[in-house]
Amino acid sequence: MQLTGNDANIKAFDATDTDFQTTSSEKKVFTVLLGLGVVSLLVATFFDKNVTNLVMNQNSIFGNIFQNYADQGANIVLFAAFEIIAWTIWRRIQDDVLRYVMTICALAFAFNQMLAILQDMLSYTYSMLNNLSKGIPMGVANNTTAVKNYPEVLRWGLAVILTAVLSVLFYNWLQSKSDADIRYLITAALVGIAVVFIAQTTIGEMKSLWGRFRPYEMTTVAGNTMSEFTPWYHLNGINGHNSFPSGHTMSGWLFLYLVFFVPRGNISAQKKMTIFGIAMGILTAMSRVRIGAHWLSDVTVSSIIVGLIIFMASRLLAAHFVEPTK
Repeated sequence: MQLTGNDANIKAFDATDTDFQTTSSEKKVFTVLLGLGVVSLLVATFFDKNVTNLVMNQNSIFGNIFQNYADQGANIVLFAAFEIIAWTIWRRIQDDVLRYVMTICALAFAFNQMLAILQDMLSYTYSMLNNLSKGIPMGVANNTTAVKNYPEVLRWGLAVILTAVLSVLFYNWLQSKSDADIRYLITAALVGIAVVFIAQTTIGEMKSLWGRFRPYEMTTVAGNTMSEFTPWYHLNGINGHNSFPSGHTMSGWLFLYLVFFVPRGNISAQKKMTIFGIAMGILTAMSRVRIGAHWLSDVTVSSIIVGLIIFMASRLLAAHFVEPTK
């Protein structure tokens, strides 16, 4: 798991650099993505129902794949953050008892995130397979909360194995890092935890306040009768419905934060991770509309909110998505 680079022309990272500025490339990409978000929200304001009627298909393979496996961005960021914290503690703390206790505690937090990752993936997968066995659309039963219908021993067994393997990889990876890299990575880990907390809290509170019905909860989706439909700017209050904004889309965009776990010297990995994060955000948003779990406005507002949170976090870190070269 080697992420460092040796490019001689790479600008050295310095979190205290007072000359840190947003690059022209970042400004262009940010402007384009924000512009697309504004246009998408404008379209959704007038045509939310039309878009859903046109594209919704709960048998969509694309929609089901992203429903089942793209809702992990938040937990993956937290898992990586706690692994970095754990092995930084192991590296820095000299007192043996304290080092063991603190490292084990951090690894326990990482293990808990792995359990959460597998819970979503397994419950959605088993629910989809159950739907197929009954001859009903794949995505019907697992849009809001997937049924817990998987063997617990499977989840715990996989969590132990995956956490153990990944912990060894993280340990070996961090052992090769310089003190400057470690200082940066521990800061990125702490900011990452804050980013996930802020994103989840913001989206979660808005879901409750808006009380918006999902497309598949409408009396009729395929036709023109949508008795419970309300526009995105209308607050229904707390009523048990939580379509607006999209939680899956939030997690899809949080994959973008993983770019900040790449040491600042590896430009190639930064580019690949940035492209991957943006792709996951956009594709997850599209999949949620396709499967009928969300309206276009739900995924658009979630994309804008989480995108802004991640961008602000990057400025706090004084880290570019892709570090400029000299």
